[in-house]
Amino acid sequence: MSFMHKKTIFGRLKVLSRPTGKPQWAQAVRAIVLMLLAALIAKLLGLDNGIQAIMFTTLIATMMMDISLPLKKVMPLAVIGFIMTILAFTSASLGIDSVPIFIFFTVIWSFFALSTYIFGESVGFFGFIIFAMYFIAVIVVNNKSTTPEWVLYTVIAFLIASLLLIPRIWNRKKELRKMVAVGFNPQSSLKTVLATRQALSGISLNSTYYELFRLGSYLTGFRGYGKLLINRISSKYQEKFEEYLQITDETSLQIAESIIKEETQVNLDIIDEQLPGIENGVKDSKDENLNAFVNFAYNTADVLKKSAELLADKVSGDKLKISTSKTSLRDVLKANFNLKNMYIRHALRFTLAMTIGLLLVHLTHDRDAIWVTMGILIIIKPDITSTVNNMILRLFFNLLAIIIAIILGFIFPHQILLWLALVMLFFFRAFFPTYMGLSVMALTIFVVFIWPTGTVFENALARIIDITLGAVIAFICAYAILPSRVSVDLPGQVIKTIKANQEYLKRVLIDPELYNHDKAVEGINKCLLEENNLEAAIKKLQDFFTDVSEDVIIYQDLAAANHKLSADISALATLIENESINNFYFDNKSLIGVLENIKEIIEKGSSSMPVSLNIKSPVVKDESYIVKNLAQYVDWIVSDIDLIQEMVNSAALKGVFKKYRDLS
Repeated sequence: MSFMHKKTIFGRLKVLSRPTGKPQWAQAVRAIVLMLLAALIAKLLGLDNGIQAIMFTTLIATMMMDISLPLKKVMPLAVIGFIMTILAFTSASLGIDSVPIFIFFTVIWSFFALSTYIFGESVGFFGFIIFAMYFIAVIVVNNKSTTPEWVLYTVIAFLIASLLLIPRIWNRKKELRKMVAVGFNPQSSLKTVLATRQALSGISLNSTYYELFRLGSYLTGFRGYGKLLINRISSKYQEKFEEYLQITDETSLQIAESIIKEETQVNLDIIDEQLPGIENGVKDSKDENLNAFVNFAYNTADVLKKSAELLADKVSGDKLKISTSKTSLRDVLKANFNLKNMYIRHALRFTLAMTIGLLLVHLTHDRDAIWVTMGILIIIKPDITSTVNNMILRLFFNLLAIIIAIILGFIFPHQILLWLALVMLFFFRAFFPTYMGLSVMALTIFVVFIWPTGTVFENALARIIDITLGAVIAFICAYAILPSRVSVDLPGQVIKTIKANQEYLKRVLIDPELYNHDKAVEGINKCLLEENNLEAAIKKLQDFFTDVSEDVIIYQDLAAANHKLSADISALATLIENESINNFYFDNKSLIGVLENIKEIIEKGSSSMPVSLNIKSPVVKDESYIVKNLAQYVDWIVSDIDLIQEMVNSAALKGVFKKYRDLS
């Protein structure tokens, strides 16, 4: 890899500290207001020993209730979080006078909270938040209150945090419309649309919103396809076509706003005016890419027109649900609950490290022990590379936080520092989780100001030593205990991901009499495994090497397109399993052949003529609305494969697949 240059420490720091979204200012304001309200109520009720527990539990509870999911999914999560928090404080209280009981509960909480990552990143993150609640419980629980009193503190905290649900209940329909409209926002990526579809799965939508969301998903795919075509046509046509793309984006945004505001009229005259000019401009051309753009223009216009018609009609119709693959708990555990899964290995490392750290906290309640354990908690990750990256990120921002704390400590008196600590807590919540570096920095300053051990300078210096020690322990655990190392062939990993989808497609798009649930589950598990590996490989490329931003975008788009394909196959599988489908047959050989051709292109690193996908939709005699969707999902799958083919050919022309064969 002599043509590639590894990032310096500062280069990696710049990438690792990049934001993943916007600061959450409104959520931060609400969280701090509710924390102060919780403290005030605790004081008025004479619960002085529980003020810390109530305040910090309120903060964590607000994070659970502010999660970006439909209200019908937030409510069960809040209830689960409430129950788990009660159990966390009960465990900490029961273990306070018994080391064996404390160790037992710590092992249980550490292992099972972190092993939830086998169910996906979002579930795993929720599990981590639950463990953080146990971590807080271990720190604040003491003998001054009984176990029922600690339970009472958590109940008060959740009751106060639940005030957040009132405006969400009031605005629940608008929140839902925003999610439905996501595909019409030109800034939305395919990955964002897929995440939204997962969030909406199982939620009842009226037929208009159901169709609008599906059309928006189509439009997102078309938008990416159009950008690919622009780069492959001659320069004399590009300006005209870019103008059309801009107009479609503006019209698409109008539709998004109309969905959110429940408006019914969207003017599409400008689209109709543009189409003849697009077609006439390339009338005599034999360039396949120009003809493809004309088809793209008409397809895009058709989606926009159908969307506008749906808004104008505004017919509620039947209540429908977006289908997703329904994999049983038993199937997931069977496929993932073993040492081959890096998250299970991570859970074992995490359990050992946190049990030792929290045992020291339990035995001494020393502040240095708490900070060392906190260092392990925020730094240890599933693999060595990620753990090293976290060390770089967290140590840098903690050092920066210490410097800022020392400077502020020299300037302001202690009383002002306490108010500044509250401001830092606000910044911690505002930057979490989209600016993790800044969030960690704000939290460190907060703790230094409210939890002094001597002067600010002495306290700050002690904290950076403790965090560094925690980082070293985290690194040793990641390196020595069942280590997970990420070394990949990036183009080869794309091939593996496509092959997994190919095998999954073979198991789903067959004669219903031959369909087998267990084999389908094996197929989706393989897809999820390869998709996770591809994401890890792309992240490695992005984190470690310079001047690869354009290639990273290409690989990210390919990963999103492959994920959409597996998601659509899964939705189709769910329909096949849950509906009575008669006389359905689809010849999958053409699609399998195209995927085989795509793999060959990546392997050779050179493009070829795209294979035409003139495939008829399957015939389904059943007239029920849901069953008709089966044919629609087949169309989506065809569209997904067509998009992947275009992306792969475009990437091959740029020589992307001739690089990154050995990232170590």
